[in-house]
Amino acid sequence: MNRIQNQSKEVQFITPSHHDLLKELIEDVEKFLKGKRNVMYSDIINLIIREDYRGKRFNEIIVWCNYKIKQGKYDIMIE
Repeated sequence: MNRIQNQSKEVQFITPSHHDLLKELIEDVEKFLKGKRNVMYSDIINLIIREDYRGKRFNEIIVWCNYKIKQGKYDIMIE
């Protein structure tokens, strides 16, 4: 049970190195949306998959976005 709790705590927050990458991804999505609506966590996941971005940081961002969606949060908010 402790392992699951530790993994849950790790998913809640992203590191500062992820912030820069996440901001770039948000900018890419905003260009596509052209102000029609707010950027959502699912938009970030879709962009990563559509553009075939690979690597540990992208996987961690997908997991973090999924965590936020499961919490009932849909619009991007970076803490």
